[in-house]
Amino acid sequence: MSILKLEGVTKTFKMGSNRNDAVHNITWEFDEGLNFIYGKSGSGKTTLLHTMAGFEKPTKGKVIYEGKSVYDDFDMSKLHCHDFGFVFQTYNLIPEFNVKDNIMLPMKFDKNKDHSIYDEIIKILGIDDKLRRYPSTLSGGEQQRVAIARAIVNRPKIIFADEPTGNLDENNGRIVIEFLTELCRKYSLSLFLVTHDMDLLKYADFIYQMKDGVLEKE
Repeated sequence: MSILKLEGVTKTFKMGSNRNDAVHNITWEFDEGLNFIYGKSGSGKTTLLHTMAGFEKPTKGKVIYEGKSVYDDFDMSKLHCHDFGFVFQTYNLIPEFNVKDNIMLPMKFDKNKDHSIYDEIIKILGIDDKLRRYPSTLSGGEQQRVAIARAIVNRPKIIFADEPTGNLDENNGRIVIEFLTELCRKYSLSLFLVTHDMDLLKYADFIYQMKDGVLEKE
């Protein structure tokens, strides 16, 4: 079943007198599940992810979610709190908040959502004994697990993950990707993940390659 659709999406950046299509005229219908997009640095994969997630409005074309244009028909702040969750390479935790407050932040913006999975996910992620600690006292792998909990606690329909293992060593990267994919499957969340690490592709349901701004299915 389709979860997200692109219609002629192009994202152009101007560099002086030059124009560069980081994303070039992509039309695609993505199915529910774990969608992994790989490519070299500069291939356009992160720009594509940000465009799909509502962070980078396309220069041309439309991103369609639930039959409506993401950039034309949605309140973006509500969409980001309710339906879309995010996991970034740099964790993006608030240093002044402890682990519990970082995870609970989305709950404060969307009190009507079902937050019943909070207790379960912190146990699955192995951070239930770290709730009073602050990000600066955690390892990179622990911080990324907190970021995953924060992204999933509101039970969004789609998780967008931008190189979530990029700052981690091989062992912690494997642990984090296993947690992320396990939780998405458990709670029936779709995942869009971009990476340059070919080893991560074994966790995907659908694999795509981004090359010079063009998307191809493996």
